[in-house]
Amino acid sequence: MTEAVRSKAQGAPGAGDAGAAAGDRLRWTSVPRWPVPELPAAASYLACWFGPAGRRQAEALLSAAAPDVPVRTAGFAGRWDTAAEAELRRLLRDCLAGVRIILAGPETVVMRAAALARQFGATSEELVLIATEAAGAAEATEAAGAGSGEYVAGPAGRRVFCATCRKCFDVVAAMGGIVTCPGCATALIVDHRFSRPHAAYFGWPARLDLHR
Repeated sequence: MTEAVRSKAQGAPGAGDAGAAAGDRLRWTSVPRWPVPELPAAASYLACWFGPAGRRQAEALLSAAAPDVPVRTAGFAGRWDTAAEAELRRLLRDCLAGVRIILAGPETVVMRAAALARQFGATSEELVLIATEAAGAAEATEAAGAGSGEYVAGPAGRRVFCATCRKCFDVVAAMGGIVTCPGCATALIVDHRFSRPHAAYFGWPARLDLHR
């Protein structure tokens, strides 16, 4: 297991009371957790991957699909950009009832793609989400019988919602780390709360954060 991935039971990196407190917060907050993905039955599948690791995960999952079920696939670079967003919008717009949508890649990109899919009416039951940073650790946790899913805790690409200027930005940071908003220059703590509509972690002014 890498330093960037922790199980629900372990809590965030840290020691003593601070580590235990972080673990308690993570137990009840909205941080994305990543169990081993399972392929649901469907009338059709749409699989979109971001980067080569995402492709491997999506194709491995699709190998369990029934041969008579239609499958559409689309591959993108392992980052979010306007071209990828436009193509993803087109693919989602064409989805019919009964489709299951597989999104695989870095957590920050997958969550943005999932937020876009929800704008087009997709429900959680219709989405299969795979974060490549957590895939190996989730399998190890399931093999050990924990089954709680993994979350990406250490330094990783993240989208942060600034509570001061209310704008989102991309950064590499760990949960609980301090980053600077490029819009208003406020020092922010990357909080253990996640907004699915914004596909972003909340960033609270470091001087006001009560968790530290």
